[in-house]
Amino acid sequence: MMKRYFAFLLLGLAAIPALGQEMADYYQLPNQRHQYDRLLTRYGGAYIQNRWYVSLSGFGRTDGAKLDNSFNGILASNPVTKPGWSALVGWAYREQWAIEAGYANSAIHTDVLVNGSPYSFSFTNDKQSFFLRAKRMILSTSGPWRRSGFWLTGGMWAVPNSGQDKGQFSLVGYNNYDWRRENPIRLSGHTTLNNQLTAMAETGVEYTVRLNDRFDMGLSVRKLWGIGSSVTTNVAYLVNGRESQQAQFRGTGSGITYGLTLSYTFALQRKLASVMQVQGKQRIK
Repeated sequence: MMKRYFAFLLLGLAAIPALGQEMADYYQLPNQRHQYDRLLTRYGGAYIQNRWYVSLSGFGRTDGAKLDNSFNGILASNPVTKPGWSALVGWAYREQWAIEAGYANSAIHTDVLVNGSPYSFSFTNDKQSFFLRAKRMILSTSGPWRRSGFWLTGGMWAVPNSGQDKGQFSLVGYNNYDWRRENPIRLSGHTTLNNQLTAMAETGVEYTVRLNDRFDMGLSVRKLWGIGSSVTTNVAYLVNGRESQQAQFRGTGSGITYGLTLSYTFALQRKLASVMQVQGKQRIK
């Protein structure tokens, strides 16, 4: 009798794990779930749904003022190339679209070149700008993962101006035919900043490479078009103390920039992709 009860007890203990299983789980292969997870991770994967990041950029900027009168070739607008930097915060959606907003420290110039002489006179605005930029990835160089690729950018810059007086200059010379030097020529310039907000429009191309899950590095080329004059230099042409002509240099910020950017992702949201979205067949190792 004891042997019979002991046999029934062993049979009951063996049946408990089977009762705890669903029918589908009971017939599922032991490693099927594990292989499914590996397939998701490797070929479907978790793509980035949203990403927040901060960036720091260093760039070289070339801009030149618009000149309305050269005094028959005496004056010219000299292009100026100077370094600048910017800091921004951005948000990217599925590594396809992005929006950035930030601050740039980069000067807008007027540079007055006096032809036939070693003199030029350069003036700058307050070097302060704020920008809002939209970006679209137009070509991925890392397949569907979009870890690197080319972005098309476009945006607007706001340039606050203080209305300050930036200084003046004066240069005296003589006509080549005036051997007696009795008719001196004077160039007199005066530079001021606008007392109102001006703007710039931007378009550009970036190439970005994902260094790891947190850091990106990018190269950029941008074209800027100034809307309104931030810094203005007025020049008067005087003969024997009498003003005969006027010229104006308008520093609008129109030019081009070449930059290097380092970005840090401080928040991101991933989403699992469906295995049905995976294209092609590859052998799982």
